[in-house]
Amino acid sequence: MEIPLRDWESVDFFEVDNVQRPDEPIAPGNHCLVYGPKESGKTTLLFQHALCVANRDPGARVLFVCKRDAIETRPPLLQRAATLGEGAGRIQMKYLNNDAELRRLGSVMHLLPPEDLPTLIVVDGVTSFFAPAQGGDNREREMRLARTLASLRECADACGAMRSLGVREGEHCLLLASCPADGNHDAPPVQWLWYKWFPSAFGVRQLHDQDAGHAPGVAAQGIVLKHFELKPRRWGVGCISSDPMDDRMGITYSVDRVGGSLVPNGIT
Repeated sequence: MEIPLRDWESVDFFEVDNVQRPDEPIAPGNHCLVYGPKESGKTTLLFQHALCVANRDPGARVLFVCKRDAIETRPPLLQRAATLGEGAGRIQMKYLNNDAELRRLGSVMHLLPPEDLPTLIVVDGVTSFFAPAQGGDNREREMRLARTLASLRECADACGAMRSLGVREGEHCLLLASCPADGNHDAPPVQWLWYKWFPSAFGVRQLHDQDAGHAPGVAAQGIVLKHFELKPRRWGVGCISSDPMDDRMGITYSVDRVGGSLVPNGIT
């Protein structure tokens, strides 16, 4: 027997109308960064978007890159198994351990046949693949991060171009990555690196207001998701071109106690 979808079970949180954003932040070729505190729901948001992309298009191929121990320790909140859809089979999990493996992946991806190349590359926790800087000198680590982001961006662009030539004209490959927010600022760390490779960013922030409105049957605690643009300043340093995160802006979502998933406010 087919189990009907609840309204929110097919929601792509990056596409809900009341997210503060330009017209199409998650658009072909518009690579995006998701940042926020640790354990704030970034992995769930990334996996939800991957699942929506895979369910929406039978020709989609999604590559989800992560550290195995991290995703097994704190797996993403998933919908009911009966409503995951056929798209779940079009998501390939790739477990890597360090930044060298990330760069190697980016350098060999183009060797695959065009039909096997991804239309969406998700990298969960980019900075977690990098060992802490030795002696407090972050310059070498930042240089490796820059090389890695360049490799991933070029890989995504190449995958899109090859699929457009060999599979379907006009296809693109989106790169969607996440990282923790800077501990001292409500922004991604080393912004001057991120803005070069990611024109758009989504900030995630935890909510703990017990009086906040939320869907029936779900916990009051939730997350607010807000869109920003990363733009360079005149002296070459990236900055968030928006006001700081505000609980009254963006979309909030809560945890469904029964379904084990996320519910955006206003959708039942």
